[in-house]
Amino acid sequence: MRKTTMTLAVAASTVFASQAVMAYQAGDVYVRGSFEKAEVTTDNISDENAFYLSGGYLFHDKMGVELGVGESVEHDFFGLAGNDLGTMERMPVNLLVNYYPLGGIEEARVQPFVGLGVNYTRYSSIDEVAPYDIDIDDDYGVVGQVGVDLTLTSNLSATGYARWADVDAEVDNHGQSIGKVKVDPVTVGAGLTYRF
Repeated sequence: MRKTTMTLAVAASTVFASQAVMAYQAGDVYVRGSFEKAEVTTDNISDENAFYLSGGYLFHDKMGVELGVGESVEHDFFGLAGNDLGTMERMPVNLLVNYYPLGGIEEARVQPFVGLGVNYTRYSSIDEVAPYDIDIDDDYGVVGQVGVDLTLTSNLSATGYARWADVDAEVDNHGQSIGKVKVDPVTVGAGLTYRF
């Protein structure tokens, strides 16, 4: 009995040790929480910080899909003359296909990745300054990202990334178009990823 218990303990520790260096592989599921800063292209909208939550699934050792949603964050926005037009909230949603060049390699504790996909940006809670009556249309565009996971434990990684999205803001005042503002945010973030 004692010999059987010892054998089971050794087997369990071997399994745990192999889990500690387990490669990224097909079937992995992960969730990620991060804090990020978005710097927009235009000077008409303020840069802001926000929280971001994402989850993903690897359908191949080197390929996976990821869905991420950003916190709805308030921005100040300004007219072409720099006049204050009010505030609005922007919430990004990203659907990406990620490529992991080191996926499937057991000893890889650093896992770089690149991704490409579609961004949806929702604008809401527009609080304009009188006499303006501003409306901003939601927008779709291309999104790309580069990042790296650094393995801390068998399931937990520290993650850093940079993301760019093609985002425009079609702005109306009193129902009349006053132009399109290129937002095109470059976002840099860091967080923790838990892999199941």
